[in-house]
Amino acid sequence: MFFSLPYLLSYFLQTLYGMADLFIIGQFEGVASTTAVSIGSQVMHMTTVMIVGLAMGATVTIGRAVGAENKLRAARLIGNTVTLFMAGSVVLAAVLVGLVDPIVRIVSTPEQAVAGTRTYLIICFIGVPCITAYNIMASIFRGLGDSRSPMYFIAAGLCLAVVNEKEYILVTLGAPGNHATEQTNIMDAVQVYRRLEKKK
Repeated sequence: MFFSLPYLLSYFLQTLYGMADLFIIGQFEGVASTTAVSIGSQVMHMTTVMIVGLAMGATVTIGRAVGAENKLRAARLIGNTVTLFMAGSVVLAAVLVGLVDPIVRIVSTPEQAVAGTRTYLIICFIGVPCITAYNIMASIFRGLGDSRSPMYFIAAGLCLAVVNEKEYILVTLGAPGNHATEQTNIMDAVQVYRRLEKKK
């Protein structure tokens, strides 16, 4: 219970990034921008769910090695996981950016929201390696038995995203202001990495 609850809260907080985008954009923009963020958030939620699901496998394998007190195997699994997922995330980001126009069409985006949705998704897709980095390092923490640290970092990142995004949208006046969220994804990944380094 004490291990699973922080994990559930971390995942819940991660899904709130899209809601934060909607909350802020809805205060300053019209229907087109709100629709763009709403559609883009759904696409990104699906992408994030896939990444979280794959990262869960790393938690299990690393946890088994740690439980067996096989430090060499745990270290090898951590190294292989980071290398595989980060290389894959770069490829995935490039593919998604290249397919952004078909994706916008597939989700039946209204004509007035196409431009905003496209821009929103491109920014989000470029940030996929950052989302992957956070989730992979969080999965390593959980495999090592620590599910609280990732929760603290994602909570802090969400608060920062709301503050930063409000400022960015005031400047950009549109859905592209979402790059504040990507900035906090980078910060989440960096903070988790720094904490992981201290655990070595």
